[in-house]
Amino acid sequence: MEINRKVLISLFIIGILALGIGWGTHSLFTDTETSSGNRFTAATLDLEVGGSSILVINVGNIAPGYDSGYYKWILKNVGSIPGKLSVTFSEIINSENGQTEPETIAENSKYVNHRHELVTAGDPTNGELGQYLKPGIHPDDIPDDVKPYVKIIERNDEEGWWIGEVSAEVDTGGTIGWGPKGSSVPSNLLSIWQTGPPHPWGVPGLNGLGGKTYGTFGYLPGDILAPGQEVAFFFKVVLDSNLRIWNGCEWVEVDDNIIQSDSVTFNITFTLEQIH
Repeated sequence: MEINRKVLISLFIIGILALGIGWGTHSLFTDTETSSGNRFTAATLDLEVGGSSILVINVGNIAPGYDSGYYKWILKNVGSIPGKLSVTFSEIINSENGQTEPETIAENSKYVNHRHELVTAGDPTNGELGQYLKPGIHPDDIPDDVKPYVKIIERNDEEGWWIGEVSAEVDTGGTIGWGPKGSSVPSNLLSIWQTGPPHPWGVPGLNGLGGKTYGTFGYLPGDILAPGQEVAFFFKVVLDSNLRIWNGCEWVEVDDNIIQSDSVTFNITFTLEQIH
């Protein structure tokens, strides 16, 4: 009898363990949902320039009194995120392209520099055109009917430039700058008014833009171009009717023949950079 009872207890324990094993191999009610089609897509930052990637300027036979008028690029952020907009001028390459007799005479002429020394006006190995193509105008020379609309926000007379805002669609007389795509002139601009060879305080003329990067001079807050937003960049240079050298202190007359046959070459690069 004692043996039978032990057998029954053993069988009961084995049954409980078997039941436990059964519990371990069966789950409670469950429901599984799958989130499918998940994707991470990189944003786009794409600057479109006038519907194409480049606009080439090629002008020949220019002479004193030349006015390029405004070249205009329409820039659009065709990406999906905002970016910081800037423009960079490459090195300004001046080429001599040979010398005529009048040019040789002009380049060998002398002028008084800022140290009151007589120095040669030209260089027989490099052209001088970039020294005299002027992307700007002295603030005092802004036309009287235009001055009421011009607010100068920064000015450096030693280096020969100023930055301003223009409240109407009026021409300040030659510059680089930014404005609405429908405008014929810039609203926010940089004006370089000195001409001639480099001096201790700056590099005059078109050469002064070489190797420099600029924002929008306050036209776009923080220089930020939003997705879908468009803006215009303007560029204009002039050659005075009578060429002059700014020697760092005063204007000095120079023989206009100094630029004969010379040429300048440079690139303008627009960049739209992701905001960090």
